[in-house]
Amino acid sequence: MKWTTTATGLLALALAAPSAAQGDRVDLDGVWILADSAKFENVELTPGGEAARAQYDSLRNDPGLKCIPASITRVMHTPSPPIAIRRRADLIEIDYEFMDVHRRIPIKSGLAAKEAPYAVAEYPHLGRSVARYEGETLVVETVDVGAGVHDTLGMPGLPQSEQMHTVERFVATGNRMEVAVTHVDPVFYAKPYVATFSYLRLPGGAILPWNCSPEEANYDRFLSKDK
Repeated sequence: MKWTTTATGLLALALAAPSAAQGDRVDLDGVWILADSAKFENVELTPGGEAARAQYDSLRNDPGLKCIPASITRVMHTPSPPIAIRRRADLIEIDYEFMDVHRRIPIKSGLAAKEAPYAVAEYPHLGRSVARYEGETLVVETVDVGAGVHDTLGMPGLPQSEQMHTVERFVATGNRMEVAVTHVDPVFYAKPYVATFSYLRLPGGAILPWNCSPEEANYDRFLSKDK
């Protein structure tokens, strides 16, 4: 499903909905949609990173054309489809409408990310994740990602190696949420960089099936142009 007028109406509802009072604990549970353009800061590639990005071909190297999510950052970077967050007794569920990505992240004291199960069973290249709380902030650490392309939208061709380590920080204030993702990858990046996403809560929102298929993504048709 692609969001159009429905998303516009839900955004209006979210803006009109009352916010929690300053200092109140705000639950992350609910459905959220990106409210503004993602911000990528301090992106500085190593020579190896520059070379890897130069080799990127959007018609051949974009995993999305095969209905495969490139990375969690790429999934979050999609501007329209919503995400849903649910806190369970021992885990955090984060469902993304884009590419039907369903993350299951354990909350367990003493559990290292490298020892956690893959957060998305059908896409192990999205890594192993573990969650914890730092005050009111939900923190998710992810390691053991697959090497390949990292972002294919706003900064197409950004690469990632198997050494990529991310730390996501979810902070909600009323019906607004900010997710800041710090990326550390010494192979392709000269220093950590941060991608920040701002969301609005959608009252009555829902996650619908994306149902991507390579045929609909025009994968074969795009490649045939170069033959």
